[in-house]
Amino acid sequence: MKNLLQYNTYYLLGIKGVAMTNIALILQKMGKKINGYDSKDTFITDLVLQKNNISYVTELPIFSQDKLSDVYVYSGAHNGSENPILKDAVNKGKIIVSQAELIEEIRKLFTISVGICGCHGKTTTSSLLAYSLTKLKVKPSYIIGTSTFQDLDGGDYNKNSQYFIFEADEYGLQPPRDMRPKLLMYHPKYIICNNIDFDHPDVYRNINDIKKTFLAFFAQHNLFLCSDDLHIQSLLSKLNRNQYKTFGFSDNSDLQLTIVNSNEFYTTFTASYNKKNLGVFSIPLFGNKNISNTGGVILALLEFGFSIYQIKKVIKNFSSVKRRFEFVYKKNGILLYDDYAHHPAEINATIQAIRMRFKDKRIVIIFQPHTFSRTESLKTPIVQALSNADIAYVSPIFPSAREEAKNFKINSDVLNKEVKLLGLSNVNICNTKKEIIEKLAHQLRLGDIVITMGAGDIYKLKDDIIEVINVNEKQTNNN
Repeated sequence: MKNLLQYNTYYLLGIKGVAMTNIALILQKMGKKINGYDSKDTFITDLVLQKNNISYVTELPIFSQDKLSDVYVYSGAHNGSENPILKDAVNKGKIIVSQAELIEEIRKLFTISVGICGCHGKTTTSSLLAYSLTKLKVKPSYIIGTSTFQDLDGGDYNKNSQYFIFEADEYGLQPPRDMRPKLLMYHPKYIICNNIDFDHPDVYRNINDIKKTFLAFFAQHNLFLCSDDLHIQSLLSKLNRNQYKTFGFSDNSDLQLTIVNSNEFYTTFTASYNKKNLGVFSIPLFGNKNISNTGGVILALLEFGFSIYQIKKVIKNFSSVKRRFEFVYKKNGILLYDDYAHHPAEINATIQAIRMRFKDKRIVIIFQPHTFSRTESLKTPIVQALSNADIAYVSPIFPSAREEAKNFKINSDVLNKEVKLLGLSNVNICNTKKEIIEKLAHQLRLGDIVITMGAGDIYKLKDDIIEVINVNEKQTNNN
């Protein structure tokens, strides 16, 4: 097959997905013409596509309308390779390729490629590394799992750079049709792995299934591994010791971190590398997981030859990733944030980060479970994690287009029974988003930290929540 990047025109099915949007940005910078299809629904990538003049259609076209495209790229969205657009393209002899395969072709262009993997924290870690390299003036190329971070788009291409940063996602290529893990398509020079956890029950049977996938990915690569993660620890004996370096809070970490202090603006921590003290670092990120993930970036930057002084300077100014504890609104002491957490481990990590940053504030979470398969498999740890907030409201499940509710024994009633069984009085299962807003209006207090949470569209509730916050202020003033 001809090199996939030698063609002129690319058609991206599901172009509004964050990875597809960022692939489009890279292809556009390569001088390629981009076409695409997606739904009319609002996505966080809409503004990025508009700003970069990347056009797409929201009605399924007939093939003759797109006869100039050379390569058709698919993911699991819109029925993947079975979509009528791609079937017509196959009949016309066009090239069909998965999103992961095209990312791997892009990766091959660079001498220093870094795949960020792990079931949690990929986007913050890859954003921090891409941001740091950008500020260090080496102009990396990257594909990040978000629309924007800091003042940067989630995808960029610089043909003269050595560096390519991307997220190596553990999900399948297009379940249930093709369950092969995407990360096994990739062969980066370096891998940063933050953690291994049980997730994606529609792809993996159990934690051992996931661990086998990660172990296969680790083979013959240079690894930066989190030493605090028990599942990563269990794989170390199967790796060559010269192959990996570790980071984390553990005493046996090659790069050992110790949190010194945190306030509303920064976390301060110390680091030592091979028992040599590297001094004090500050970063506007919070929680043990975020600081641990920062350790992976520091270790990579040291490997690439950057000085401690340079690293301390660049990470101190990093803070903002779209939908990762993203600030939304503030009024009368009430703060509204949005976060992508959708797995129990992520919920716990986000709550711990909020308590580290805002020590005496009430935490009010508005959570949207994501996919029937995940919610059914993890219903107990999900509601237990939510109970660590002061108040949690749980919306109906956000479904995957690949799943049908009738095939699962999970819904709001089942979650409510689980909450009652566990005696969790602060977790409120709601049947509608309207019910959430009504309950929030009665229970919101001045000084609360409110956070919408989930991988679906719960962030779209922000206008209703802001109205509640503003009404709360008026009522307080009237009293």
